[in-house]
Amino acid sequence: MLNWTESVPGTRLTLTGYTADVLREAHGFGGFLFDTKGHVVEEDGWVWLYTAVLIDDRWESWARRFHFESMTWEPARLVLLPQGNRDRAVLHHVVAVADDFIVGFFCDGKGVSVAVAASPGGDFIYDESFALDPETGWETRDQPNDGWSLESNGGFILCSEDENSLIFWQGYDSYKKDGGLGDLGWVKIEIDKIGRHVSLLERHPENPIKFRQPGWLCARCGGNLDNRLSIDGRHAFFFYIRPAREDLRIGLALSSDPFFFENVTVEPFDTLFGDEKVAEKFEAIVSGDQLYLFYESMMNDQTWHTGVRIYRMN
Repeated sequence: MLNWTESVPGTRLTLTGYTADVLREAHGFGGFLFDTKGHVVEEDGWVWLYTAVLIDDRWESWARRFHFESMTWEPARLVLLPQGNRDRAVLHHVVAVADDFIVGFFCDGKGVSVAVAASPGGDFIYDESFALDPETGWETRDQPNDGWSLESNGGFILCSEDENSLIFWQGYDSYKKDGGLGDLGWVKIEIDKIGRHVSLLERHPENPIKFRQPGWLCARCGGNLDNRLSIDGRHAFFFYIRPAREDLRIGLALSSDPFFFENVTVEPFDTLFGDEKVAEKFEAIVSGDQLYLFYESMMNDQTWHTGVRIYRMN
């Protein structure tokens, strides 16, 4: 059951800081490196940050070590290019299955693809055996597939892990640029640790997640992989909502259900700031009583950047 409200009772987040362009260059936020438990891989405040850069109308992914509290970083390097006739390779969920087995889920312009690397900042090699492309139904609003794509997002629910495999639910969303449409769902993934390949097992039968109000264009492109995040004792899911084409807001869902199918409360949580035209791809890191909400922002000049909003968890 979904309960929409303009103010979620008990949600105590107070904005204490905001930076529109953390990296001071046109690198759009992609995501962080996570472990198999759904936690950000962090050492003394250092994490691995993946960003996307638009070069000659094609999106490529870069990686760097990043210190999220001091907002300092090491030099970035190119780690993944688009394949063939695809126009993008945007890493959004990267998981360290082993020290030398890094799996990255990325948007390729049509659907979700997979690439693997031997280290977090190493070259990612395209896995041709995996493909998650749009299917006619809720993913396309029962329209033909033309113009629709799928993207992985920051949703992660662990099912099982042993020495042979890792099985989990991966968040993903549909998207149609023409019209700004889209919704959210879950897909079950298996990573074979021995053979080192990734398999698509099934889409969740209760898809889509019903965050979108009737008449609104979309509720998509968000999530939070670090499952230690809890707000008022509930799971938290950040995403963006578009009630109308020129009206984009940050949404926050809270639920006791990690899938967000039951007992969900949703609010329009925050708005765009300054020159921002889009805010998406949210991932949060909590340190003490501070919540660092990183996201990708598009500015009025059509350039994409990495932004952060810092909230005090009262």
